[in-house]
Amino acid sequence: MKLGSILILTATLTTASLVPQTGQAKSAYQIMTTSAMTMAGQSSRQAKGQLRVKSTDQAIQLVKRQYRGKVLKAQSSRVNGNPGYRIKMLSNQGVVFYVSVDAKTGSVRRN
Repeated sequence: MKLGSILILTATLTTASLVPQTGQAKSAYQIMTTSAMTMAGQSSRQAKGQLRVKSTDQAIQLVKRQYRGKVLKAQSSRVNGNPGYRIKMLSNQGVVFYVSVDAKTGSVRRN
């Protein structure tokens, strides 16, 4: 077999596998295309930032609603594998403690 024949055969096989010809191949093709589009839509929504807490200021407001005291420091960090915030607080009794805010779920937890 000559090189030109091999290239034509390869191009024909590739085209035939990409373009559905019959009913069963077409439905499998449509399923794969629909699945890929669905996954792309989900990942783009996640990439847009489906976060309940979008800023350090918002995290501080949530913490102040649940705990009395003065905020000493706030920084972004990972909380339960999700983006989040760690807030250092000083209670009215003089005790320093930390509060974690999960940005994805909005949950607030004292450490």
